[in-house]
Amino acid sequence: MNKKRFAEIHYNRPDYTAYAQRIAKYALEIRGANTMNELSNALESFFTDRVCVETMETVAFIRCYQDCTDRFYQEEMQYTQTQAAMTDLSPIYDALLASPYRDAIDDKFGRQFLRKIEKELALGKNGLELLGREQELIAQYQGMISAMRFTYEGKEISSAELSKYKESRDLAARKSAREAARKAFAAKSEEFLNVLKELVEVRGRIARANGYASYLEYANMEKGRYSYGEKELVSLCRLVRRELVPLKKRLYMEFKKRLGLTRYTADDTGIYFESGNPAPLGDAGFLLEQASRMYGQMDKDFSALFETMRSGGYFDCARSDHKITGMGFCTEIYTEKLPFIFGNCTGRHSDVDILVHEFGHAIQMKQSMDRFSVPEYWEMPNDLSEIPSKVMEQFSYEYAPLFFGGRAGQFVETHLITVLQEICSFCMTHEFETFLYTADTFQPETVIAEYNRLTEIYDAGIDYSVCRNYMDAGALLVQDKGVYMFPRYLVSYALSDISAVSMRLIYESDREKGLAVYKKLCGMGGSMEYNEAVNTLGLPLPYTEEAVVAVRDYLAGKLALS
Repeated sequence: MNKKRFAEIHYNRPDYTAYAQRIAKYALEIRGANTMNELSNALESFFTDRVCVETMETVAFIRCYQDCTDRFYQEEMQYTQTQAAMTDLSPIYDALLASPYRDAIDDKFGRQFLRKIEKELALGKNGLELLGREQELIAQYQGMISAMRFTYEGKEISSAELSKYKESRDLAARKSAREAARKAFAAKSEEFLNVLKELVEVRGRIARANGYASYLEYANMEKGRYSYGEKELVSLCRLVRRELVPLKKRLYMEFKKRLGLTRYTADDTGIYFESGNPAPLGDAGFLLEQASRMYGQMDKDFSALFETMRSGGYFDCARSDHKITGMGFCTEIYTEKLPFIFGNCTGRHSDVDILVHEFGHAIQMKQSMDRFSVPEYWEMPNDLSEIPSKVMEQFSYEYAPLFFGGRAGQFVETHLITVLQEICSFCMTHEFETFLYTADTFQPETVIAEYNRLTEIYDAGIDYSVCRNYMDAGALLVQDKGVYMFPRYLVSYALSDISAVSMRLIYESDREKGLAVYKKLCGMGGSMEYNEAVNTLGLPLPYTEEAVVAVRDYLAGKLALS
């Protein structure tokens, strides 16, 4: 079947009232099925219907991000995301769990299908209107971020424009750009903090409405952390503080010497080389062309997917001031069984990171959509889902000359630095969120102070005195998109970075084995629970001392910090 080009996909707002009625009809058909064949037909009709509705939700989401000034898709994205959060699939799930054909369902769809449904129902059926309100608040935050403008050298500029100055090798330009960002966010801090306060309150109410003692407990279930949870994640943060934070402090001291600084401040972070950070040798079109060459050399299956997506317009990485900045994403166009990748290339080394990261997601999504008929298996468990993308970042090291020419070595070093920084940063956010969702009340000054305190613990070696006033006003906190948009999610990146190093070590010793393990991971989709999947791959669980110490030793060796 020929796939539609992305631009040819026509958007129609789903009728959620009619969808709810159809869900009820499918549930009745499943309950009334006299044979497994009748049940299967009803269930697969539901899957087809669901795929169409969720495709429209995804199209609205993508087109909103492609142009944050497009009011139509801004409203459509907010509406569909809110309605999606409020869509109740429990009649289908209840009917399946009550079916006399449970063994036959396991045989046809795999045992994890009903297990996942049971866990989904454990989240509860209450508070759908609260889930809708949460999505409205997230959309409000996104809109506020997108609308931000910054005064730099007497001109009002966008975040995308400001980003290139924030990493300038010239200290005066860099300091001025970073101060412009901090000043703008500090000025709107109260407005941003009001949104965060309501988000915390709403999330707490969602948890309590469904019988959970705290949002942390609810979030772990929602993220699929069935066989591990707070105990293991607390252990991870403790291990990272002990093993990786001191390593990062040594790294910062190296930067101070390398850059000829008398002190290493918050205005110097992110600058790794005296000549400035490596930048890709071209724009988004150049990056796609070089990535095509890379995947052509790396693996024929990866290459085939890349070319299908590129020819169909399923990449949008071109620079635009109208796009949201500072993030990329990969999502599925379910009706076409193709991934879509979004980015906003600004000429920085992170453009390459984002492209290969999101294509790692694309490989997993495509393999899962092709292998499984059950949509529940297309998405991996939360903490597994970032491993394919993080591994692909590290698989790209040998191909860095395609993107960076003679500065390829500096790019690889930059990425290794980023791995170390990310693990520490995401554990810091996790610790902060633990405080945020267990505090008796939301006191802005206390919340800001705790965020800043943890920042300085995990960023030991950085002098924050240059921006203390802005920090105290909340300028760092309110820019943290993860806290607002992805609660209890960012620790997944820390776990995944650790597992990616484990897989990179296999790849370095045996390239073919490394690729085989990677493909096995991507092919799992959501058919296994997290711990089971990691063990099946032969990797250490990333929240264990064995895994964290191995990462410390690997990074210390590669970055000459031993």
